[in-house]
Amino acid sequence: MIASVDGAVEARIARLEAVEAIQVLKARYADVCDTGYDPVRMRPFFTYDAVWDGGPRFGRHEGVDAVCEFFGGISSAITWALHYMVAPIIEIADDGRTATGSWYLLEPCTIATSAGPRAMVITGRYADRYRLEPGGWKFSEVVLDCQTLSPLDEGWVRTPFWSE
Repeated sequence: MIASVDGAVEARIARLEAVEAIQVLKARYADVCDTGYDPVRMRPFFTYDAVWDGGPRFGRHEGVDAVCEFFGGISSAITWALHYMVAPIIEIADDGRTATGSWYLLEPCTIATSAGPRAMVITGRYADRYRLEPGGWKFSEVVLDCQTLSPLDEGWVRTPFWSE
């Protein structure tokens, strides 16, 4: 009886440690986004076969090279950002090596436009898949459902999706 209790406690601790590691992964991802989207710093967060899918606004990028290429170019469009990723729901699979997560995104940012920099607000939801690799938890898929990209001075009611 004691062995099964110990095993259950170990499984619960492993699950909690996995959830915490995934939350740290997402926070580090936000930090790299908010300090210039450096693709070199971003690369270790993704599996070799990762997908980053930002839908029609930001495109779909398959494989770590394509994901990093995307991040290398986005800093010319989004010149400043502050990613708030909140209300995580993280589910660790029974195998303990894969997981899913969802997060809300609130992102005040500055976007370069032909008329000069513009204050914007991006909102959305992330749906992520994670895989435990020898170096720790990594993103195998990030899907951003962008729900608004609105000029701060106009708001999402008047302009839910800005376009130049």
